[in-house]
Amino acid sequence: MKKAILAAVAIAMAFTMTIADVGPAMAADESNDRYFDNQQHLTQIKANKAWNTVNSNTSNIIAVLDSGADYNHPDLKDNLLPGINLVSPGKSAQDDNGHGTEVIGVLAAKGNNGIGVSGVLWNAKVLPIKVLDKRAVADLDLVAKGINTALDKGAKVILMSVSSMSYSRALTNAVNRAEAAGAVLIAASGNEGNRVAYPAAYPTVIAVGGVRSNNQPIYESNSGPELNLMAPGLNVYTTKLGGTYGSFSGTSAAAPQVAGAAALIMAKYPKLKPIDVRQLLYQTATDLGQSGWDRTTGYGLLDVDKAVKTPISYDFLEPNNLRSKAKAFPIESQIRGNLGPNDTVDWFRMDVPYDGKVSLTASVTSTVASPMAATFYSDNRTPVTHYIGNGDTVTVSAKAGKLDIKLVRNGGVNSFSYVLTSRFTINPDRSEPNDTMGTARPLVGNQISVTGNFHAEGDQDWFSYYVREYGHLTVTVTPDNKRMDPVLAIGKEQGKSTTWDPLYDNGDRDDPTERAQKEVSPGKYFLRVSEYEQNAVNGEYQLDLNFTPVKKDVNEPNDTYRQASNLAGGNLMTGTLPTATDTDWFQFTVSSESYVTIRAPFIPVASGVRIALYSANNFNYALASTNEVAELSDQGKEILSARLKPGKYYIRLNSGVPFKYDLYRLTVNQQVLIGGYRDISSHWARSEIVRLSSRGIVNGFKDATFKPDQAVTRAQFATMLISAMRSSGLPVPASYTGKTTFRDMSKKHWAYNNLGIAYQVGIIKGYPNKEMKPDRAITRAEMASMIARAQNVLLYKRSTSSYRDVPTSHWASPAIEALTSRDWLHGYGSSFKPQGIATRAEVVVLLAKAYKF
Repeated sequence: MKKAILAAVAIAMAFTMTIADVGPAMAADESNDRYFDNQQHLTQIKANKAWNTVNSNTSNIIAVLDSGADYNHPDLKDNLLPGINLVSPGKSAQDDNGHGTEVIGVLAAKGNNGIGVSGVLWNAKVLPIKVLDKRAVADLDLVAKGINTALDKGAKVILMSVSSMSYSRALTNAVNRAEAAGAVLIAASGNEGNRVAYPAAYPTVIAVGGVRSNNQPIYESNSGPELNLMAPGLNVYTTKLGGTYGSFSGTSAAAPQVAGAAALIMAKYPKLKPIDVRQLLYQTATDLGQSGWDRTTGYGLLDVDKAVKTPISYDFLEPNNLRSKAKAFPIESQIRGNLGPNDTVDWFRMDVPYDGKVSLTASVTSTVASPMAATFYSDNRTPVTHYIGNGDTVTVSAKAGKLDIKLVRNGGVNSFSYVLTSRFTINPDRSEPNDTMGTARPLVGNQISVTGNFHAEGDQDWFSYYVREYGHLTVTVTPDNKRMDPVLAIGKEQGKSTTWDPLYDNGDRDDPTERAQKEVSPGKYFLRVSEYEQNAVNGEYQLDLNFTPVKKDVNEPNDTYRQASNLAGGNLMTGTLPTATDTDWFQFTVSSESYVTIRAPFIPVASGVRIALYSANNFNYALASTNEVAELSDQGKEILSARLKPGKYYIRLNSGVPFKYDLYRLTVNQQVLIGGYRDISSHWARSEIVRLSSRGIVNGFKDATFKPDQAVTRAQFATMLISAMRSSGLPVPASYTGKTTFRDMSKKHWAYNNLGIAYQVGIIKGYPNKEMKPDRAITRAEMASMIARAQNVLLYKRSTSSYRDVPTSHWASPAIEALTSRDWLHGYGSSFKPQGIATRAEVVVLLAKAYKF
């Protein structure tokens, strides 16, 4: 995707021309602009204090490359020159977007005029150059033309409220011309939360990031080795279209503050060169983050007051005469220093992001051919020394990591100053040379990851991949920074030619990753990765290739019940459903009455899968079915369950969402039923449970379980007990006729009648406040007492106890001893555990003994 130059609330670009006059000094508290108190950014950068020294620059032209300006705005019109419209030549530079008006207001809204707001400059000559259309979009060539137009008009400060992640040769040439012409360039770092964008990324452009009121960088502000300064970038109060005022945010709000500071410096010191202005701004910045320069805050926060009051230093990075005191020298930047008889050594440290080459171009004031020596110390490499003179460029290989640089004055050379401009070029990636189809690097395997780069202009990376069977191919190309705009091409070899897909170029400014997914057939495929603008980029991309073959469904053909695959040899169903019309059938036999459960450990899709269970006797009516196989699988729940009699059964599967690259997995589990239950086959109370169930005294649950070890509730116990009494022929009321009502149990409760009868005949008692607590579990002591009451067992206090945990004084001791003596009840050795919860199995066995079932 072509990366157009954009203006956004986080990007700014301006062009200003140096002026030789200095406005009258005035105390900050004398500024009478109506909304001055809303402009907290002016206090944060100490512009108000600087105005005591200088507040205007009316001798120079300041060009702002943006969307134009509101020429009718009362706070701008006196500071605006007739603009130039490069978007629609011949038309005025009237702002039709609003971004330019906001930027110019921060830079040079008329100050101390009793209305509105104040710019960093009170009085100025601002030349709006319209390079952005009404959508605030332009191309790189037009911005380069804007710089050249500004230079033609004599501008000496250039502010750019635009950004692009792409490198441009035309823009490079324009920036170089500006430096040679003595113009200071300022640009916003950009708002992608990534690497510094162009034109801010050039070494001779001041790259400005944005901070909050607490001096922490705003999230969107771009950072990296090219970053120089920070200024407020959140809720900056300024001019708006239509003569109004308001806030805007981003690095485009921060950059004009630095441009204003540069213009004030040039007003006070009109003979300074661009590098002097830049270095003075860096020298006087308030350090933020790590000590000294760092990637996230550059040299720190803009301090306008200090910038206009501090004498320029030609070596502000001192002390750095020891390796332990080495100062940061970012790639793609400039440093300046002095060497002389009393200061013979300077140390710098460079973070090298990749294996590559570092170049230093020197500007040295000494007339000696080679006044200094530079020694480079790269990790795990022998130090290399080069001798440097004015205009020389030296290039060294460097590994990713730290590169220490030692500059030493050669003996006998007088004091001199130097400026070093750094450049970095990434090494070719490991797949090179692979610039043509003939040199395409073969990729082998089903999951492959390759790292590549574009080390030179026009670099293309070719790869080949051989597909041996039908399947699905996924390819992603992910750059490690947004300066890279990859384009992916995929083609299949067809005899002597290659058939290409349309280019995969769907990445955007926020996510430049390219993604391709396609069905592939056996044959040779080519992949070509290139950079949209054909630029060389200091960055890497990762190419990930994943091939998934079509899964073989070993059960096919099983599209009808007559072709149903037999599950006799196992209980696992697998397969694919590659089309919406495909159906998979399975069959299994039930030898004894069983409870069959179907579960799905894995379903490849999120929805759309249907299952039905049929008897061999009737295919017109499903015994059970669901359309939510995938959903139930995802929740870990069973898919179907049913109580089945002996016979042959069939399972039918289909899906409205086809899949063929993964197998579904379903399990069929048969549990033989004992007395109608699937969970008592080996239980100690199995015979009693079966016996009482057959007489209808006890019942299980709908899922064919009895849950023998589950606690018995009062409602369950009363129901079992009343059923046992009736089965024994004992006279039991047909229904509860008592007048007592229970506030925690309505007449609709499933056990209302049985609990009422048990209460009425004195077997079970209620609780205070007329509560029955039907769902409360009973204890073993309560179980013994209730059975004793139901059987009218004679109870009396014993002199000794059969259990060490049931003393004769225990309230249930008489009932426990009476039932134990009748062999109806037993404990656990010498313990009875009277407070232990009675289980369903224990109650069944007790009822069987008490009523002789």
